[in-house]
Amino acid sequence: MNDLALLGLLQLADSAIPVGSAAHSFGLETLAEDHVLTPANLEAFLRDYLDEAGSMEAIFVRRAWNAVSAGELGELSAELSARKPARESREASLALGRRLAGLVNGWLPQAGIATDLHYSVAFGRACAVAGVSRYAAVLAYLQQSVTAMVSSCQRLMPLGQSAASRILWNLQGSIAHVGRTVLTLDEEVQCFNPLPELASMRHGTLETRLFIS
Repeated sequence: MNDLALLGLLQLADSAIPVGSAAHSFGLETLAEDHVLTPANLEAFLRDYLDEAGSMEAIFVRRAWNAVSAGELGELSAELSARKPARESREASLALGRRLAGLVNGWLPQAGIATDLHYSVAFGRACAVAGVSRYAAVLAYLQQSVTAMVSSCQRLMPLGQSAASRILWNLQGSIAHVGRTVLTLDEEVQCFNPLPELASMRHGTLETRLFIS
């Protein structure tokens, strides 16, 4: 991966990229409101996320990176929609993917990334177009995902910056393990992660909300 590809990856994976991710908690707000998710168990929760939903999303990053046609990308996105039972999380993922594709198409007009893709699919394709290696794309997506979740939790519970950064540091081994596994996994995608999905479905019933989802 050359210098320009590395710089491109840093921008794609930057938490400040204007795709609207800060507006979504993907069910974390409900879990925090119910006191199911706390600073004490957040690290363990994120490890479980990486093993299940994180791994599934990362597989779609890898598959999108490998895709050879717009039709294949559309099929991947449709498959991922079917694997997201919560409408709120599904629509949030599509919204982020639409904005990311729009940004990358503006940066690289030749990219031609469809704007109806899930975020992980759009991210994988954007990395391939930018010359980012497949493994780096997977790792960056996982790191960005847990960073966004920790950032959401800092607004939802008494989680300071030092504690948040320690959690992210401690998760590096899990991220690397999932990344290596995802690159070689050929079997059917499996994910059992009902708690965040159910929490996302219930998000609209909260009396007060900081996040859209």
